[in-house]
Amino acid sequence: MSFLSSFKRDMPIRRVHRRADKLLSLNRHRDAIQLLSAYNSANPSPQIENQLTQLRHDAFFAIDHGGPEGSWPPKVSDVFTKAAVIPEVDAKELDVTKAQSAVFNRGSLIIRNLLSENQIKLLAQSVEKAFEAFDHPAQLVEPQSWFTCLKTQQGDDGVEFDRPWVRSGGGVLAAESPRALYNLVNVFQEIGMIDLIADYFGERPALSVKKTTLRRTEPDIDAANGWHQDGAFLGKDIRSLNVWVALTDCGIDSPSMDMIPRRLHEIVPTGTEGAMFNWSVSPLMIEQVCESGKPQHLIFKAGDAIIFDEMNLHRTSTLPEMTKTRLAIECWFFAPSCYPLDQLPILL
Repeated sequence: MSFLSSFKRDMPIRRVHRRADKLLSLNRHRDAIQLLSAYNSANPSPQIENQLTQLRHDAFFAIDHGGPEGSWPPKVSDVFTKAAVIPEVDAKELDVTKAQSAVFNRGSLIIRNLLSENQIKLLAQSVEKAFEAFDHPAQLVEPQSWFTCLKTQQGDDGVEFDRPWVRSGGGVLAAESPRALYNLVNVFQEIGMIDLIADYFGERPALSVKKTTLRRTEPDIDAANGWHQDGAFLGKDIRSLNVWVALTDCGIDSPSMDMIPRRLHEIVPTGTEGAMFNWSVSPLMIEQVCESGKPQHLIFKAGDAIIFDEMNLHRTSTLPEMTKTRLAIECWFFAPSCYPLDQLPILL
């Protein structure tokens, strides 16, 4: 009988730890993660959640992920007919063919109704709790569940710089909120998103510590000139997919995103005339990229999502009439066979 098949939900925690340690000694890292996750679902534990997060990071480096296969991006047919706008599907219609077709031919895909009401509520509460724990750790009964500094393979250089910078931009790193990360991974497993992304890459994905972010965006954020492609920061020869999920309605009375509704095959120059920052794309370049068109302003209901990769050109959008705070989660997945290790992996 295997360790997993003999698992009992009322098993003492010390016995669970012994079994997990045995699995790790046999290089069965994903089985150890599955065991601890199953225990935590029945017996929520800050200790287990912290251990799971740290294990998901450390275990990535203990597994041989091989090398990437085939050319990237693959050439796929365009199954969407409406031009000059970002294609949309309902979550019930989503499959890997539509996902690849939209991203590789159109730049992105809007997915309506990806999350249920209960999933939206769970993740929205997770975002709020993570921010509360980050900002006021002494006020929570279990701050270690909602915020714990991750010990990365890069030591103090891993996220020490990113942590305050991300928070100043309205974010908390999901990997530093063990319970929020646990909830997020569970929800993505429930809706089949991790399996779909595995088909998309041709290998089981890994999340990014540095880019998977719980977001609480205030309406007064100054983002007007923040046009960017993440590929300008991530480097070449990677395989990525960002799943950006709205947890509140946004785009009308709370901040959303503006996006170029076409596939780009090159990194657009940054810091040129008219750009506010050396990392951002100027409005003049946006006009050229749009080819006589215009960016698309995105409007989401809570539970809607959009997927895109590192070539997508976008920005956070705000308007004077936007007075409400937006909650969202940004989940960057990478193919482990060509993972940009400076982004710090989370094994799934």
